[in-house]
Amino acid sequence: MEQSGTEAKERGWGKENYPYPKGPAFIECDEMKCVGCGICQMACSMMHFGVINKELSRIQVRKYLLPLPKAVQVTCVQCREGERECEKACPVQPSAIYFDKTTLHMVVNKDTCLGKECMACRKACDAEAVRIYPAVSPTPFVCDLCDVKNKGVRNPQCINVCPYSALYFVSSQDGRFGYSIQHIFRKHADEKADLISKRLYPLKKDSMGNPGWR
Repeated sequence: MEQSGTEAKERGWGKENYPYPKGPAFIECDEMKCVGCGICQMACSMMHFGVINKELSRIQVRKYLLPLPKAVQVTCVQCREGERECEKACPVQPSAIYFDKTTLHMVVNKDTCLGKECMACRKACDAEAVRIYPAVSPTPFVCDLCDVKNKGVRNPQCINVCPYSALYFVSSQDGRFGYSIQHIFRKHADEKADLISKRLYPLKKDSMGNPGWR
């Protein structure tokens, strides 16, 4: 069972106090708030492997110069049915990577996955959210919303520890839009960085005349 709002409030003072979505949900990233501290990656690797190693994290933080430094997060958005390119690309039948309709998150079947020799799932994912670290795991891994035992207990640690509230646990059927919104966030980090650059630096130095902005 997932934690209730009452139970969560006894655990801390951060995002873990917010009520979790009941149905399909994903981690929404607000790149404008992210400072690139990497605490989310540390929490993820600790949750799944018991060590602090950012390369073992299911959520990644990419650094860009736009021209000032900016961080962009990469994580699986738990795509809705029909949009899961990773699942469709898997050569194994049934697919070794799939959305578990009971636990409500992506799962990799370690017994049938072809591992590093294949990685068709990662190549098919627009965001390259599927990860692999052969020295530790022969098969790839993808965000399971920290339901490490695949029992349906979703408790994403990256959201709980983010000191800048740059991560949210939101319903796939978000009322702000009225339809499934994963496709909005399912972009490669490079594309997100390009869009952010245009937003942060829309004017050239001489756009406002001489001497322009400083």
